[in-house]
Amino acid sequence: MLRYASYDVAVGEKLIARNTVEQLEDLLETFRVVIVGGARQTGKTTLVNELLERAPGTRFTFDDEAVRQRAVEDPIGFVEALPRGASVAEYQRAGEPFLLAVKRRVDRDRSRGQLLLTGSASYLATRRPVETLAGRAGRLVLWPLSQGEQRGVHETFVARLFDAHGRPPTANAPTNRAQLMEAVLRGGFPEVVSEALTGRRRRSWYQSYVHDVVSREALRPLVDIRLEREMLTLLRLMAARSAQELIIAELARDAGLARETTANYVALLEALYLVQPLPAWATNATTRAKRHPKIHLVDTGLAAHLSGATMSDLSPLTPGRLLGPLLESFVVGELSKQATWSERDIALSHFRDRAGAEIDVIVEDRDSGAICGIEVKASATPTQRDARHLAYIRDRLGRRFTLGVVLHTGDVVLPLGDRLWAMPVSALWQDV
Repeated sequence: MLRYASYDVAVGEKLIARNTVEQLEDLLETFRVVIVGGARQTGKTTLVNELLERAPGTRFTFDDEAVRQRAVEDPIGFVEALPRGASVAEYQRAGEPFLLAVKRRVDRDRSRGQLLLTGSASYLATRRPVETLAGRAGRLVLWPLSQGEQRGVHETFVARLFDAHGRPPTANAPTNRAQLMEAVLRGGFPEVVSEALTGRRRRSWYQSYVHDVVSREALRPLVDIRLEREMLTLLRLMAARSAQELIIAELARDAGLARETTANYVALLEALYLVQPLPAWATNATTRAKRHPKIHLVDTGLAAHLSGATMSDLSPLTPGRLLGPLLESFVVGELSKQATWSERDIALSHFRDRAGAEIDVIVEDRDSGAICGIEVKASATPTQRDARHLAYIRDRLGRRFTLGVVLHTGDVVLPLGDRLWAMPVSALWQDV
């Protein structure tokens, strides 16, 4: 069970939520090894070095060439010498022999909380089978900061969807449209938020960030990356396709790449925690597996930078389609972050059928099977028509359907039918 605590608004130069510390401490009490993943610059080092109470001499990083070399040359000896409760940053850089040595140690000693591994690239990025530490390791993904984390608010929107009894969760005073658009453009990387970067400074930060992640030599052994330009092109294409279905053949055609190469690059971007696929939902598991996921970048500030979006591009007076997809990705990101600390076992997906019905996000309580639907509209004036697909799935699921919500850029809460409501996007970070 993951608990929720109050927030530390600032730690060093980064913002971090104390609820993440509580989750991590729970995992360390449950598993022999805990793996913390997440994109670079989401606060993993801050989390371990400044928030966890760790004894001196227990922190190691494979960004240190000398430390990594010792682990590569003698993985078993290195792991056996690690003190109990040690943390190892960028663990994936020492390769699979290090993980096999970890497995050997924790199979001999089954005590909890022996090792804490953090990394900005998943070891599952390789194309061949690797050691996964299945049954031995607990996992936590550190996302960019949620809106509640940035505002010091205890967010309960996802959890309260299933306690609504046909009525929506209580909404905050709405955030005005300009503030909402700025939140979309800012994203949630701690340094961008804590330094209040805007304009050219923010563009420079994201430009440097993308270059560092894509061109980083240490990540290249994970897959066969031959040309940095190909990766950057593909990442920009995916940003432009935010909130669309991921069809590899079409992406490969537009990127001018082979299908297999494109699939490998997409897998790497997901392993780097830059891309978040949202799987398709269907009542039948086999049908679900055959459908395409939607693609979202993990942070809308990054997506906006890559697609060249500015505040004027998100204006209702500006023609184009940047606002809708970015806003949908923004909502998906906020729901995903809340799902990680919800007391419920939450799954997120999207719905689309052959008749043309689409729902941006399906929120499912895995334990009870209850379903909530979320539609995201860039309009400030929601209507009953905006909820027609929610009504369609409500009628198919009956009482299993708990609530349908149309999130919009306006400031009203309106009933749109049986168990259907319109709410401002700011309801996501309500404080109750």
